[in-house]
Parts: sequence; structure tokens; C-alpha cells
Amino acid sequence: MIIVYCIDSIHGVGGIQRVTLMKANALAAINQNMVWIIFTDGSGQLCFPLSANVHTINLGINYYEDDWKSKWHVLKGLFIKRTQHKRKLKKALNEILPDVVISVGQSEKNLLPAIQGKWATVREFHFARDYRQLHARSVFDRILAFGGDFMDRLLLGRYDRIVVLTQEDYDRHWQKKKNVSVIPNPAVLSSASSSLDSKRILAVGRLAYPKNFTSLIRAFSFVASRFPEWSLDIYGEGNERESLSSEILTLGLSNSVWLMGNRTDIQSLMTDYSLFAMTSRFEGFGMVLVEAMSCGLPVVSYACPCGPKDIIRQGVDGFLVPPGDENMLADRICQLIEDESLRKEMGTAAHERAKHYSIERILPMWMSLFEELTEKKNT
Repeated sequence: MIIVYCIDSIHGVGGIQRVTLMKANALAAINQNMVWIIFTDGSGQLCFPLSANVHTINLGINYYEDDWKSKWHVLKGLFIKRTQHKRKLKKALNEILPDVVISVGQSEKNLLPAIQGKWATVREFHFARDYRQLHARSVFDRILAFGGDFMDRLLLGRYDRIVVLTQEDYDRHWQKKKNVSVIPNPAVLSSASSSLDSKRILAVGRLAYPKNFTSLIRAFSFVASRFPEWSLDIYGEGNERESLSSEILTLGLSNSVWLMGNRTDIQSLMTDYSLFAMTSRFEGFGMVLVEAMSCGLPVVSYACPCGPKDIIRQGVDGFLVPPGDENMLADRICQLIEDESLRKEMGTAAHERAKHYSIERILPMWMSLFEELTEKKNT
């Protein structure tokens, strides 16, 4: 089977990129599969190791070289470059003649349905269906969100299949659609587990509005008042670094909450911690939850849409807390700090739960879907 992924870039740091390369590598290892990745931008270090069995084509569109806020970008990016992108993508697909073409939902998502071919088309939806509305904070943002949703409604029905990441998202938004499947992301699983003996709590994510780290810091202030020997490390960068630093200072947590910056080897550090915390306002899946659990960390997370409720088994491998309930979040963290046996029991369960998202388990779901779609196309 000939499989093509379409994506913006395979370089730098990005969850979508890492997952795409992981799946491409695994699919290419299957006999009689040929896997291609067609991308538009980038050079430099790959975001994830790429198998020699995966073929790549760089279309050289270079969307990212433009200033996205400039008027010239609107003309050049949305018209000239999109026209070039469609022409080059069409040429590449007609030369490869794939059985299945997958859009990961970036610059190609609006172009692919308009390129005719005998191949089946799949659109991966890496966010909750209503992520635009969840992210919108101003009237202008809500207008843009409405426009984006309108375009989705026009185009999603033209794909042979839509794949969403969580059952929660499917149940909330997709049940009435006949061409939607649920396949979670695979994760890189750790073979090592934490001893859970350190007095350190871990959080990971962009220092930005969706990750809601202000709420975590406020909750931790209650934890620190009871357990001053415990600390919280937050890995990531973003536009809220200054405001978060100010919150830490205001709450008197300068010696117990640390903004650690970006790290590319974050999973290798997870075994140095005893608990993972997440306070996101919304998620597409929550890959970092699975990665932390694979290291044997029990988790405490807001039950935000969408992901934590699919991944965490309440009271078994972690705790789900109503979004925004900082008192309960702090209580659950304190419960795991106080009860070492519970912490270690949940950590063992978390390590086992993470295996549910191994590439070996997820890959057959994709192959089954591809075989179903190609069979339909050939009949």
C-alpha cells in the first residue's frame, strides 16, 4: 500500500510533527507498504528520527518565511503561495499515485479535497472540534473562529474519512457524521519508571492561555503551605512567562515554583519527579499525560475537553478535577503527597495504562482503516 502524509514541516519542535513521523516510520516497516511525507517548509534538525524507508518531498512553499501579520502575507500567503502549493502537491501525488493521502490538518487541509485522484483521503483532526471557540478571547477571535468553522463544514464532508483523537470529542461533536473514526495518538513510551521518592511535581506545556498555568501556581500555593519541602517545575516557554513569574513572586513561591524553559529531552527527566499536574483549559489529546504516565507518574488533571477523561482512569492511575476547582486540585495533590502507598499504586497503574497508547497497539487501527477505504475505492 502506498501512503502519503501531507504536512507543513518535519523539523523543529511540534507534537503533530513528532506523531506523524512516528506513524510514518511504523507504517514503512510493514512489508509491501511505501510511505511518503510531502512537506512545505523547513530545514535543519528533524523533530523525530526518520526511518530510511520513509520517502520525503519538500515542496519549497515556505509559508513560514512570511510575516503572518502583514498585508503582503495575506496576498502572497493566501493566494500566490496557495496556488503554488496546490499545483506542486497535485504534481507530486500524480507521480506517486498513492492509495491513501492523509492531511494532518495544516496548510494542505483546504487544498487536498480539490485535487482529484483515485486515492482515498483522510483528514486528521488534532484538536477538539470546538478548539477555535475555546481559544477565542476577543470579538475578533470569535469572528475568526466562526470563519474557520464555516470552512471546516464546507470541506470536511469531502474527505473519505475524518479521524479524531478522543471518544469524548466524538461523543460531543461528531456522532451525526458517518465518515468519522476515533484513533488516539501513539506515544513514545518510557521503559524506566520513577521511584516516586522525590519531592518534586512536574508540569509541561506552552506558557500560554490554553495551558492555564496561573491556576496551577495558585493551587500549588495551598500545597506549599502544607508541604513547604515540595516544589513545582514547569517546563515550556511562551508569552505568559512574565505574568507567571509575577504570580510566583506575588504568592511568595520563588523558592518552590520554577519556570524551567524548553527542553527537547523532557521525557528523560520525568523519572526525577513524583507527580504530574495538568491544568489546561482544553486539549486536543494530551500526549504529555501519556508520556508522564509511561514513566510511572500518577497524574492530577483538570477534566478539560478533550483528552484527560479518555486517558485517566479516575482514582486508578490519577485524579480528574472539575476545571477551575483549585481547592480540589490542591487537595488531590496533597492526598498523593501524604499517601506514599497510594502514590506508588497509582504510579504502577499509570505505567500500565500508558501501554494502551503504544505504537504497536495504535498501528493496526490505521492499517485497518486504510484497507477499508482502499477497498471501497476499488469497488
